[in-house]
Amino acid sequence: MNKDQSKHQAVLVKEVLEALNPQKDCYYIDATFGAGGHSREILNTGAKVIAFDFDQASIDAAKELFNKEINSKQLILLRENFSKMDESLLNLKKSLNLEISGIFFDFGTSTDQLMSKDRGFSFEAREETLDMRMDDRLGVKACDLLKLIDEKQLAKMLFEYGGENDARAIARKIVAIRRKDPNSLDKVGTLVDLIEEVKGQRARGKINAATKTFQALRIIVNDELSNIEAVLPKALRILQNSKAIDKRLVCIAFHEGEDRLVKTFFKQIEATNIGKLINKKPIQASEEELAINPRSRSAKLRALAL
Repeated sequence: MNKDQSKHQAVLVKEVLEALNPQKDCYYIDATFGAGGHSREILNTGAKVIAFDFDQASIDAAKELFNKEINSKQLILLRENFSKMDESLLNLKKSLNLEISGIFFDFGTSTDQLMSKDRGFSFEAREETLDMRMDDRLGVKACDLLKLIDEKQLAKMLFEYGGENDARAIARKIVAIRRKDPNSLDKVGTLVDLIEEVKGQRARGKINAATKTFQALRIIVNDELSNIEAVLPKALRILQNSKAIDKRLVCIAFHEGEDRLVKTFFKQIEATNIGKLINKKPIQASEEELAINPRSRSAKLRALAL
């Protein structure tokens, strides 16, 4: 992997701008700010952005990179889970005249988070704690789950959220290790080793053998799917209550479970004539983007106009 690929690259940027259609001086919500790639392009159109991110590292980096935009109030940056979006807007409206023209979600995890050596996301950080919390204010780490969840439930989670076909064998191995030395499960390396042991020769593929298990644990620790399910109706209500015209709701999903929630919600909205799908089928990365950023391969963009 080269240096550029190890840094986070915003996906489907051109497609997001076309779907969101940002207008000068209008307010847009970037509910998943991350490294700020999409927000940067929205700001460049002259629009204003209210950005949410619950990762303190992302907030700290943004305060430096977007210092000018923050000071000029073109960018309002909030450290908060997007599930608290409605409450946060009510507070902002006490001092600002806010009419939201569009809301954007990028449900993918940033490369910077996945490659972080001290947060348990990276397979390579073998001696680090298996944490996986995007928000360090959350109470339960991934290693805590491995010590607490029973074998059957653990296998179900690994299969359902990670698509891991060896879920039962991996869960069985985890339970066997925690009986002997539960504290060893605190380390990233312990989980990687046991997955490779379960998979044997099949572990030597293009994708790291632990990828699906790590994905499942990350989704569970951060309650990602429940947050998405809860926030989509809130986002719709925010746009419905806004006096802005040509309002848009745009979502990028990477995981099948994420995309299913977005697809189902958008279809329900169109069926009730509240909004209209901008694209009947999800928009995916072009061959040109895939060549530059292979991680965009699983990205699916869906957009709704109100």
